[in-house]
Amino acid sequence: MLQTTQSISLNGSSVIDGASVVNFSTSLSADQAYSSISMQIVDMELYKANKDKVREDRDTFQKQADTLVDGLSVSESK
Repeated sequence: MLQTTQSISLNGSSVIDGASVVNFSTSLSADQAYSSISMQIVDMELYKANKDKVREDRDTFQKQADTLVDGLSVSESK
């Protein structure tokens, strides 16, 4: 029996005044109950000055990841 699983990578950036401050990434698949997000700080000074905005962006990224994983499926064929 063939079993297939959809998976995707999602990447995003928190951009402040045209500058990338933080990069977000995650890998999603239908058989995961929870997705883990990686966050890489690109500009520490901008991050420190804009933590609230970056955290809003992180939360938005998490919501997008949750929506995507909810739409993925596992299928089996006999």
